[in-house]
Amino acid sequence: MLKSIVAMGHPLHELSAFILAGGASRRMGRPKHELMLDGESLLARTLRRARSVASPVTIVGPPERFRPSTAFPVAILPDDLPGRGPLGAIYTGLRHARTEFNLFLSCDLPFMESRFLRYLASVAQDCQADVTLARTPHERDQPLAAIYRRRARAAVRRSLDRGQNKITVFLPWVKVRVMEWPELARAGFRLSIFDNLNSREDYGRAVLRLEGPGLH
Repeated sequence: MLKSIVAMGHPLHELSAFILAGGASRRMGRPKHELMLDGESLLARTLRRARSVASPVTIVGPPERFRPSTAFPVAILPDDLPGRGPLGAIYTGLRHARTEFNLFLSCDLPFMESRFLRYLASVAQDCQADVTLARTPHERDQPLAAIYRRRARAAVRRSLDRGQNKITVFLPWVKVRVMEWPELARAGFRLSIFDNLNSREDYGRAVLRLEGPGLH
């Protein structure tokens, strides 16, 4: 059943997506979501993947930061608690969510695959966890490409109220389904889907990988 769901090419039932695009991008020196890769912005690339598995899709971030787009008309949700990092953005999304299952996806993952997002959502909907996420080698959890149930909102708020803004501090307070890397490798996923762009060097490597050395 899981394989058939993963192979399907349309949004899953009762799954919304929230794109996290509110970071300051200090190391990059420019807004990450505007970076161009293979002819499209990083934000458009992320929206396209999210829309292949979820509906509706919403951006969480300062509305003034985003230019109107006819190619990807999408709602923009300002942070309820500005300055609280990704956990604050997750709280904002969960507070406004209309579905029980919600994909939260950072906009700086250029090699993310729709097939992985579908696999992730299928696992989440088959278990009783509040959060479903992947764990890559070296015990690195991936909470910014994960499914959060709407019922986790209260626990997120309690963490924020205690001044604990890190997702890694919040996670022990809820039930988490961790997809360990051997499981994902057996399913055919590559570690590079979690490569994120934090610096200009990261961006340069991504351009080389996607476009080749003579095209930039």
